[in-house]
Amino acid sequence: MASQSIAEHAAHGISVGSVFARSVNVIKANPVATLGVAFVFMALPQLVLGQLGGRIAMIQGLQSGLYAAVGAYGLIVGLLWLTASGALVQAAVAHDEGRTADLGEVLRTGIQRALPLFAVYLLFVLGVWLGCIFLLVPGIMLAVMWSVCLPAIVAERPGVFGAFGRSRALTKGARWQVFGIMLLATVIYLLASAAVGVASVAGYGSFGALTGEAAVRAMPTPSLPVQLLQSIVTTVVLTWFTMVGAALFIELRHWKDGPSADRLADIFA
Repeated sequence: MASQSIAEHAAHGISVGSVFARSVNVIKANPVATLGVAFVFMALPQLVLGQLGGRIAMIQGLQSGLYAAVGAYGLIVGLLWLTASGALVQAAVAHDEGRTADLGEVLRTGIQRALPLFAVYLLFVLGVWLGCIFLLVPGIMLAVMWSVCLPAIVAERPGVFGAFGRSRALTKGARWQVFGIMLLATVIYLLASAAVGVASVAGYGSFGALTGEAAVRAMPTPSLPVQLLQSIVTTVVLTWFTMVGAALFIELRHWKDGPSADRLADIFA
């Protein structure tokens, strides 16, 4: 009975609908452990930096040759993003196990897996970049083959190099579907990000026109309310996009391995 249902699930494969639905369901079931964590670790540092004039300081730093300081800032922001990504993957794993993600659990996992995630992400970017040098196609193939190495290093902890092998094994036989899902998710993410940027500029322009400050600066800095709204919307979009990768990993794992052993007794009771 169990083997028959697993075989049916494997025959069904993965789809855009199943991956996107899972990503949304995880966020709906765990808003604090997903949206809250993403806002604190991803959006809030950028918001604070903008209010403190950090963007202008970074531009001036680059012009002055202070590359080390700008690089250190980028490294800190990157580690915060990876910490949030690890927390989001853990929330997806908890949801797959039929339980609500605990905030302490996801934060602890995100912090513990930040450095392994950094190592995997660095190798991923380096490998895909080298592949793209050769007429782009090998880079795309590697990106698809390694598309779930980041969730794998969090959910299963196979080691840095083992994460690439695990992703390669999970995506084998479904790489066209994986490519389509990731391409569609990327297009949606880019369109949503562009819409946020355009709306922010338009909103600031309208606010400036009402207050008589529309032409004060050639490159105006949005007001705090506009930046806050932009950060909230960006958090939602980025959380969903990150969760798509986690959902894809779980769907592929179900497709290859069937439901987790802990849930088989409940499913087939």
